[in-house]
Amino acid sequence: MDCLPKKSEILLDEEIEELEFVKIINSIYKQECYIYAIIPEWEEELFNELSIDFIIINKFPFPLTRISPRTIGFLGYVKDRKKQYMYEFYLRSTTMDFLVFSETDVSQHLKILNKKNIDIYNIFESNKIPHVTIGPDGQWLKIVEY
Repeated sequence: MDCLPKKSEILLDEEIEELEFVKIINSIYKQECYIYAIIPEWEEELFNELSIDFIIINKFPFPLTRISPRTIGFLGYVKDRKKQYMYEFYLRSTTMDFLVFSETDVSQHLKILNKKNIDIYNIFESNKIPHVTIGPDGQWLKIVEY
């Protein structure tokens, strides 16, 4: 019998501060955390802040639907040992379609994604890997455990 995921949510204050957000993440992930995302190329400020810590696996036309203007989205991850980038990703979560936090390294799985199948979430669900996503408008964290 398949193991059903246990899902829970943590409601976030509308204007949550960085220290409070990181405190919540620390209650979920005691050690380091991986941040998996597709970052649009126009997020230059985020790329500059991430410096060499963001490992790019692939790039795709972005957005995927036929909307103008088209740009490039960079699929990759950050191994955030000090949880120093978590809040920056949280702040940009409304402009990124794919963003997942996990303490599991799934970087090898990212290589199988392509422009016809870029569903990062499917990697975690099909492999039953615990993860956290951010709800619409940054209203809550959705925690999925197996």
